[in-house]
Amino acid sequence: MTTLLACSSSFEIADKWKNENFAALKGKKVLVVYKTENTVTKQRFEQDLAEKLRSVGVDATAAFKAFPKSLQHQQTRTEAELAEVVKTIKGAGYSGVILTVLKDQAQQTESTTTGGYTTGGYYGGYYPSHYGGFGGYYGSVYGHGYGYGGGGYGGMYVPQETTTRVVDVYLFETVIYDLDLPDNEQLVGVVGVKLTDPESYSKVAGKYTKAVAAEFTDEVK
Repeated sequence: MTTLLACSSSFEIADKWKNENFAALKGKKVLVVYKTENTVTKQRFEQDLAEKLRSVGVDATAAFKAFPKSLQHQQTRTEAELAEVVKTIKGAGYSGVILTVLKDQAQQTESTTTGGYTTGGYYGGYYPSHYGGFGGYYGSVYGHGYGYGGGGYGGMYVPQETTTRVVDVYLFETVIYDLDLPDNEQLVGVVGVKLTDPESYSKVAGKYTKAVAAEFTDEVK
């Protein structure tokens, strides 16, 4: 029997890294940017992450508040445009940037098989390889009158069932930069997150912002 079910959501830190220059950001002015076409989600996430960072002592500001027009989402920018963005950010006094992006999105199928065994009975002698759990233990401790290798009595067969679920998987990445450093040294930290079938923004955002803020405290607040 095969059943198609929805998957419960999961949140997983897929990767994280920071170098010796990371700690200096805590004393600097930091801009929080979420690159997405969805304006509402951008504003919510930038605001939530900025608030969480401020709660651990980081001077963080949401990009949509600091630059309501100049940092609107664009799929591509020229080198000149990128240089102008950096100039604008630094000119406003920001030394750090915390940028979150959706790196990948995919669907995958997962299958889980249960059942296919007998429960509730006693079997003398050797345990069949397919038989485990409560039934086997119950028979072994109440063996009065049963010889080794003897008969026993049967239980109820639990039919095998395969549960198949199609899940949406999202890979997000938050990269952390110190703009006061040379270009090839500005990347000071990365947090990668894998989301499986996220139920809603509210159920994910708290965990995500906590994971990023934890990098500034070395503990989850």
